[in-house]
Amino acid sequence: MATEFKKNHAQVCEAWRLLGAVNRAAYLEAAIPKLALLTGDGNKARRLFNHLLSFAPKLDKVQRMTGATGESNDLYVTARGKTMVIGGESAKTMAVLGQLIAALLTGNEVILHCPSQDEMCIEAVKVLYETGISEDVISIANDSQTITLLYIDRLAQVAVAGSHAEVQEVSQELANTDGILTQVIAVTDMESLSEMLTPDYLYRFITERVKTINTTAIGGNASLLELGTE
Repeated sequence: MATEFKKNHAQVCEAWRLLGAVNRAAYLEAAIPKLALLTGDGNKARRLFNHLLSFAPKLDKVQRMTGATGESNDLYVTARGKTMVIGGESAKTMAVLGQLIAALLTGNEVILHCPSQDEMCIEAVKVLYETGISEDVISIANDSQTITLLYIDRLAQVAVAGSHAEVQEVSQELANTDGILTQVIAVTDMESLSEMLTPDYLYRFITERVKTINTTAIGGNASLLELGTE
């Protein structure tokens, strides 16, 4: 039974990743009005959230690169994987939700952890479920200790909203974990949220891949290799 659950969970998360950023943005756009109301400054929140969603077409672009004779190379970006969005004690709701939207827009599976704003988390996730986003794609883990959660198997990245000290504490703990390298995406500017306005912000939630196709193989278009780069 547990194996079947894991299988279905993986399939749902993979379907979300393959949906494409423009299609994922449509789900998130439907949630923005209600999510913005949770922040205490609806107008500012809507501007920030819509700014993030405006990058969706760029995230879906595929760049054809010149390769050897008889092959094509397509460069594209894709989700990194399991992502934890953490709100520290000093985090403002807008920063936490901005990180959440960024992680979902880029196709990641997300675990939301903001124990100091438990009711906000419940309401935000409820709003996202109402738009059609699956419970497999986003869940809440406020009952667990942050340190314990950082040791979750195959955690690809942690998006932290909080003070410099809170970000440093998470980074140091992640350095002690085994397995894959877990990236930290920090937002510490709670007033202007300047980190989210940089051109490369969303690209920190994704990784590049190159798909090589041998166009001279028998039958044509035989996919040979797909490589990911961190």
